[in-house]
Amino acid sequence: MKSSRYIAAIITAAMTAASLLALNTTAAFASEDDTTEELSGDIGITTQLGDVNFDKSVSISDAVQLQRFLTGESGILGNWRNADLCEDGVIDIFDLAVLKKQLMGQKPRSGGSLRVNVVDMMSGEPLEGAKISVLGLYDCYCYDVAEWNYDSAEDKLISGLPLDSMYTYMIGLSELPDGYGTELREWDQQMFFDFDGSTDKEITLRVAANDDERNVRISLYDWSMGRSFPYYGLINLTDREGNPYYPTMHTEDIVLPDGEYHADITLLDYPVQLVFPDSDFAKEINELYPDVVFTDKSEGIDFTVKDGKADGELRFDMGPVKDMSNYINIRCIDETTGEPVEGAEISVIEAPDTYARKVKTCVSDSCGIITIDGLHHTGFPAYKIQVDRAPEGYSGSCEEFFHCGYVYGYEMSVTCSFTPDTEKNLVSADILRWEDKSVFNDAASFEVWKVDPEDSLRSEKLLDSVGAGEKFALEDGDYFAVLDSDELKEKNYSGIPFYTKNGKQLTKDLSLKEFMADTAMIQFTVTDGAPDRDLVFYVKEYEPADDEDDADLTEFEDPDAFAMLIESLLD
Repeated sequence: MKSSRYIAAIITAAMTAASLLALNTTAAFASEDDTTEELSGDIGITTQLGDVNFDKSVSISDAVQLQRFLTGESGILGNWRNADLCEDGVIDIFDLAVLKKQLMGQKPRSGGSLRVNVVDMMSGEPLEGAKISVLGLYDCYCYDVAEWNYDSAEDKLISGLPLDSMYTYMIGLSELPDGYGTELREWDQQMFFDFDGSTDKEITLRVAANDDERNVRISLYDWSMGRSFPYYGLINLTDREGNPYYPTMHTEDIVLPDGEYHADITLLDYPVQLVFPDSDFAKEINELYPDVVFTDKSEGIDFTVKDGKADGELRFDMGPVKDMSNYINIRCIDETTGEPVEGAEISVIEAPDTYARKVKTCVSDSCGIITIDGLHHTGFPAYKIQVDRAPEGYSGSCEEFFHCGYVYGYEMSVTCSFTPDTEKNLVSADILRWEDKSVFNDAASFEVWKVDPEDSLRSEKLLDSVGAGEKFALEDGDYFAVLDSDELKEKNYSGIPFYTKNGKQLTKDLSLKEFMADTAMIQFTVTDGAPDRDLVFYVKEYEPADDEDDADLTEFEDPDAFAMLIESLLD
């Protein structure tokens, strides 16, 4: 089995073959004006032993070309490596003798031979006329070997293929009959192979018809991420005798006739591995999902398709690399001084949107640092940081969500700020219904963000889940506060965007600079511990039409109001 890196490189080479074929005339093959001496420094590619004139076939014309070269009638060869049938590095009369005997059937062809059949996936009937292309892959080079249209009545044999392990080949199909080849991303229309100690290959490519029902799915499930992810590896699907059905594919719905099959996977360069039943990660997942059964799939999956259905769930289970995890550093500080505080009780919740497992609860030390490791969940949101109890003499809360793409020793970090109780609690914000201006403080909580004094485009969240009407303390500076939109929606309320028709009406009664394009987002400045104005959010009953950009901003009757709106949006 090829390594994952090598297979990936092969696929890349095959897909970019057109650009690489320029080497055929510059490095390995002579043009009409070249001589064999000029090719002494070539890269050493043999396409087909005996294909002297490099026309992708071995015939009497190659013997004629070689004889003319040896007698001095011609100074060129299409590819002198192909003419070295004795493989001794010398082009002489002995090579010509071997070639003539092979053409007359008196001597077996040199190198390996290849036959290719193209048939319907379900019936096995030949797909006449399909174009077959064979590419050679040598180191990082790609080149044409042969190309022909399939005819089941013709015993087409490609011979003289180098057997050296440095040579790998790809068979690709095109120009398939109508009704074939456009639905399965070509997983059934290409195959990589090498001779691997053999001298003869007969390969059958089975192609699904476009209207065949996709009756089998092989999935690849990432238990760290909690969802299927098809790109971690390439699956090779054969029957029990090793005959290819889908030689190289990602996981997806496919077409298979009734029969017995085997699927194995070659992982690509991602920091994941198969989940083994006795691993710590498997035990961790089983605590969450007791009904999940893990089996050792390192040797692949055997299954049977009967009456058009597989006899079980076909799934490769993926998890983190052994002994690998992520970790979170939580820094707890005094909001007014930036100094560390101890005694903050903080929990980490894994997968807060699903099973919401509390991974760990810790208390900050004198350095104000909490480190929580052994984290194996990815995807968004992977974890939630929440303050269960503020340090003694402080108030404040924090709620942050984190995720990493993979489990690979990655560090996540968060800062939780707490306000000393000795500070004056001079800040509060109310929520009013727009229709009657009545207080509606149980509509939602809100977050408070501090604007960076050095860069107005940067901000840091200081407080989370603040109750409307509750007093709290803030140091001097610029801030904005945002209502929790999910909580509002649960009560069927929302803020009022200024670009809607309702928003136009608001511009006649409000200072737009107090808001951030929406009455659920207010901005303000704190001086000597007090805000520069009364902080009020306005909400109204939610209407789907408010989500539509149905207002023409140029229709504002008050040009000054329109200018203020644009300025607030830019700010």
